[in-house]
Amino acid sequence: MNKYRLMIGVLATGVVAIVSLLLLSPGRPTVSAQEQRTTRIEQRSLNTTIETTGTIAPEDEVQLAFGMSGRVSAILIEVGAEVRAGEVLARLDTTDLLNQIARQEQSLIVQQAAYDRLTAAPTAREITQAEAALAAARSQLAQAQTGLETITNTTTINCAGVANAALELERATDTYADYVAEGYRMDATFIPDPDSAAGERLRVARSSDAVARAQCQETPPISQLEAAVAAAQSSVEQAQAALDDLLRGPAEDEITSAQAQLDQAALQLENARAALEDAVIVAPFDGLIAGIQITRGQQVNASTGAIILVDISQLHINVSVDELDIAQVVAGQAAVIAPEALDAQTMTGSVTRIAPISTIIDGVVTYEVRVDITTASNLPVRAGMTTTVEIVVGSLEDVLVIPTEAIQREAQAEFVEVLNADNSITRVAITAGATIDGLTAIEGDLTAGLTVIIPERTAAPTGSGLPFAGGN
Repeated sequence: MNKYRLMIGVLATGVVAIVSLLLLSPGRPTVSAQEQRTTRIEQRSLNTTIETTGTIAPEDEVQLAFGMSGRVSAILIEVGAEVRAGEVLARLDTTDLLNQIARQEQSLIVQQAAYDRLTAAPTAREITQAEAALAAARSQLAQAQTGLETITNTTTINCAGVANAALELERATDTYADYVAEGYRMDATFIPDPDSAAGERLRVARSSDAVARAQCQETPPISQLEAAVAAAQSSVEQAQAALDDLLRGPAEDEITSAQAQLDQAALQLENARAALEDAVIVAPFDGLIAGIQITRGQQVNASTGAIILVDISQLHINVSVDELDIAQVVAGQAAVIAPEALDAQTMTGSVTRIAPISTIIDGVVTYEVRVDITTASNLPVRAGMTTTVEIVVGSLEDVLVIPTEAIQREAQAEFVEVLNADNSITRVAITAGATIDGLTAIEGDLTAGLTVIIPERTAAPTGSGLPFAGGN
């Protein structure tokens, strides 16, 4: 009984094997194509990607403000306007600032002229004038000195007879007194004779004394002439000093002082002009006006946010990549970007920067990766859109690809079943490569466009020792 069952089992196994060989042999007939699940061989690139999400961001975004307080006099742009770097966007009332600049400019001109005069080399005309002034002062001194000497001599001559006349007057007076006394002694009724010799001598002495005194008093006071000489000497000294200063040039401390005053005037003008620059808002880069937070006539200060400017020349997404995947990411890798708001439409991108240090988000160690959008076609992409990003970390270029489920295996051999145009089936050996997202790269005597059967996965009877059809 057991021997019989064994023979039946062997016969059954042989029959199954024969049937299998017939089914798998090249060119064997099969059922109609409508009863088979099929796929086509494609020739394409097969990418390994890391998927993450992020928000589209502009290259730069800045909130601009005035550099000083004041009243807004003009707003020169509107929200959504494109502006260029250096373009004036808004300004404050600058009437007072312009007046201050004008005053500072005049002050600088005055200080510059004073400094130039001080430091300029003397001209021939200036030297000639200074020398002429010195010569004139010396001439006046010589005249004053000559006058003093002349008057001194005249005074000596004119006043020399005063003493002699006074002495003669004294003697004549004594003689006349003796004459009168002798007359009274001789005759109590004596009457002095003015024409007597004593009287004549007294009269002549008095006249000579008066003349001498008058001549002496008519001479100018020497003190006045001495003062004139001193003044002339001072004029000579001043003229000499002026000439010496002209030839020697300014002293170091004079130049330093003049330079300090000139620098101060220049600094004040620079500050006034800087204040004028602070009274306008200028675009620091090319971009779009994203917001205006001021109104014309509004009083603002340096801390008042005025205009929001964004640079959309390079949109990008900053995404977080898990530490387990970051080793696969390098700069330059391509990425596929799919904004949620654009109904699965995609753009291309490129990894441009990887953070050197990690960030912990909800206890997970991640690294920030910047992905620049390289091609957006005509999609209405906007900053702030949430998007999915697939970073291509590996790629097989120009390979034959089929769904992994179309690959069949027998023992160690791998193959696919090609459905021919006449509905016959040809078994072709293959070598399977990388599998990504349900697709496998294959190598074999195949071409793109061939139809391949996807086998039905049916479990084999337990203990039969046979793999199920197309089993792995």
